[in-house]
Amino acid sequence: MTADIAASIDTLELRNAQIHLRPASDIFTSADGFSTLNSESADLTVLECISEKCRAVISLQGAHILAFCPAAKEELLWLSPLSRFRPGDAIRGGIPICLPWFGVNRRQADLPKHGLARTQLWSLDDVQQAADDTISLRLVFRPNSEDLALFPYAFLAELTIELGTELRLSLRLSNEGQELMPLSFAFHSYFSVSDAAVIKLEGIDGREYLDNCQGLSRFVQSDSLVFDREIDRVYEAVGANQTLIDSHRKIEIDGRGCDTVVIWNPGAVLAAKMDDVGQYYRDYVCVERGMAFGDELQLAAGGVAEAKMTLSSS
Repeated sequence: MTADIAASIDTLELRNAQIHLRPASDIFTSADGFSTLNSESADLTVLECISEKCRAVISLQGAHILAFCPAAKEELLWLSPLSRFRPGDAIRGGIPICLPWFGVNRRQADLPKHGLARTQLWSLDDVQQAADDTISLRLVFRPNSEDLALFPYAFLAELTIELGTELRLSLRLSNEGQELMPLSFAFHSYFSVSDAAVIKLEGIDGREYLDNCQGLSRFVQSDSLVFDREIDRVYEAVGANQTLIDSHRKIEIDGRGCDTVVIWNPGAVLAAKMDDVGQYYRDYVCVERGMAFGDELQLAAGGVAEAKMTLSSS
């Protein structure tokens, strides 16, 4: 399919499932703790996907997954209660898709942080349902003329989101231009935790990292990671999987083609200066997967990069 399916959706009925196109403010209400939503807040259009396997909410802006809750389990992702869902503004929480660069652009620092795609509308290109009732949605993004003035490389981004008992993401990035394209990206996942101060993370022991709180100096992860202050670390060429261990559950993060692991929590001091985090900083940790810093790609003309990430909880 090539048309934007979302333009014609109100409710899409599937086998034992529905997809609803709704304003974000209809889903994230003050009754659910989203206290900043009011008449001055602009609204975003989101897809609410409900099946016997899970419930998920996806913003068409940024192909941004805002919520994912497997059946009979707790919400996997954290979304800031201070979110306002204004078109063109980044949303704090869920899984933002950062591309075609991650963080501050290393060649031109005045470009928008985390790339062009996370605050722009993506098109819903396809919806499928597998025999096991897993729902698959494909969203696509191409830069417009204004984007190309900032980042002069034509590319196509395709994100396939599979919603079942697990959340599976497949990202395909194609260089449609004639020049070598610098490319970095990340699945910027915010995980809901009982208390960031007490969680444990497996899968990074003994790894070297860049500490963004110390000028990107290099250190080795020799002790258990403790979120007792701002933590902002980049672990290059790690790959494989990580396990986030909370007091009552484990979250498994498995990735392929996204070898960089970025771990972040702002801590109390920085969070107090962030109007979309504030007192809620202990409710989440970010464990992000992508290709960034030393793992940045140089994508040849006509070349393709692919990455997959699977999230599950037990």
